[in-house]
Amino acid sequence: MTSLAEKEREIEIVRGQLHLLVEQKHGNFSDSEVTRMSTYLDKLIVEYELASVRRSNQS
Repeated sequence: MTSLAEKEREIEIVRGQLHLLVEQKHGNFSDSEVTRMSTYLDKLIVEYELASVRRSNQS
């Protein structure tokens, strides 16, 4: 099972990668690579939030 800290770390890594990719694409947020990475980041954030809620409910 992945810990919340590990999920948070992965989110920060992908966020940084997305930031660099957007710079490489000259701010083109509709570029397919940017869209794909942004969608992946969204998925990670949702997973983190769900895990956080589940953890809170178990306490």
